[in-house]
Amino acid sequence: MSYNVREHSYVVGGLGVTGQACVRFLLQHKATVKAFDTRPTFSAPENLDTSMQAFMAEKVTCRALSADYFDGVDTLVLSPGLALDIEQVELAKQCGVEVIGDVELFARLNTSFKSDTPAKRVVGITGSNGKTTVTLLVNHLLNACGVKSIEAGNVGRPVLEALESDADVVVMELSSFQLETTSSLVLEAATVLNISDDHLDRHGTLEHYVDAKHRIFANAKSAVVWRDGEFVAPDDALNVESQANAQKANQNGLLRSAIEYGLGASDTGFSIVTMLDSKHIAFNGKPIIALSDIHLAGMHNVLNIMAALGICCKLGVSPDQAVKHLHSFKSAPHRCVEVARVNSVRYIDDSKATNIGATIAALEGISPTIAGKLLLIAGGDAKGADISSLAPYLTQYVSHVFALGKDAHLFAQSFAHTTQVATMKEAVKGALRLAAPGDAVLLSPACASIDMFKNYMHRGEMFKQTVHDLLDIKQEAVS
Repeated sequence: MSYNVREHSYVVGGLGVTGQACVRFLLQHKATVKAFDTRPTFSAPENLDTSMQAFMAEKVTCRALSADYFDGVDTLVLSPGLALDIEQVELAKQCGVEVIGDVELFARLNTSFKSDTPAKRVVGITGSNGKTTVTLLVNHLLNACGVKSIEAGNVGRPVLEALESDADVVVMELSSFQLETTSSLVLEAATVLNISDDHLDRHGTLEHYVDAKHRIFANAKSAVVWRDGEFVAPDDALNVESQANAQKANQNGLLRSAIEYGLGASDTGFSIVTMLDSKHIAFNGKPIIALSDIHLAGMHNVLNIMAALGICCKLGVSPDQAVKHLHSFKSAPHRCVEVARVNSVRYIDDSKATNIGATIAALEGISPTIAGKLLLIAGGDAKGADISSLAPYLTQYVSHVFALGKDAHLFAQSFAHTTQVATMKEAVKGALRLAAPGDAVLLSPACASIDMFKNYMHRGEMFKQTVHDLLDIKQEAVS
């Protein structure tokens, strides 16, 4: 069934990057639209085009809403940063308004947007950690192998922009917040990379968080599954792909198959094998690349590569073909990036580690690569997560923690060798005093950044700048 935006009347909730993209798209396609923002001090961004300037001046409400605000409205397109239980959403539901997100709007338009072109093929990637890396890697490998693709979603590009691109495939990074308002997105392949305590301040319980993540499988034709992970497989039974390529129809009538991956041995899917004292990634038992030839650091990135290769398989690109292009992939910033190396001490920015699982992955991935001790800078807003669950990993891998931010005290309660500090400069100074040749100073906060910084990027830049200032580095030590 075709979906025409001109036949609907919309309210866009929240005017961040996603909300603005929704408004712009709906205006361009002559839809009836207005918007609200929950920030009483909201002001329109500069350098807007004429139509967006007029919209911001005339059609945006920042005050409390009454029921008549939704008169004649049938659809609320809610930005992922706004929770489903806020009073504006509750009021919309009471008025009979459907609540969706921009990903769901994309899903409805993808089959009917351009009558002269086929719907775009879409793959979906979610998880507590690694999803941006896997999204960018899949997009890189597909394009390098001749498949015209574009990345979108939580990775930064609004999905409605991807809808209007000339790409044949859209590689979507999907957060739990986006998935909450998505119900009909058809995916060629879907994956939940991993699950750890995150966003419990919004979802309430781990069970609710997992439920939100698993919405990615609802209309997926296939799944790419970490065989050793918890809560990462679809709830319905899957047939793991073998050379016979067995498939199973799910409850929606779609053919559902799975490719599994992991660091253990297996004759099917992706695994690790040893040949001539060298470890390799293997597919269906056949070695395809040596771990020594992979430039992404840490075993967590080996899993990320396997997941990306599995998704590429589902789009017709063989692992043998895809691995040839791994060397040309550049990882996103603030994800285990070395920003300086002075006197044989490494300074590593992993500011993107905004939850416990990401920090564990960094500790496990980096510790085997250094000769000395690991000094950790952590802290911020824990978002309701149990920092004490990090304690065994701190004991195993970390010599000292410098904790800052709103929940710094939780690190002090969990690990005896913790110093609470007030600023990033204090944290870096403390680490410099303890660091010796062979050591690493790692920023991997296990917390959100918004209590002290604009975002995790700002936090990472402040770490890098502080390191360079204190070490008097005039040029970047690492490109």
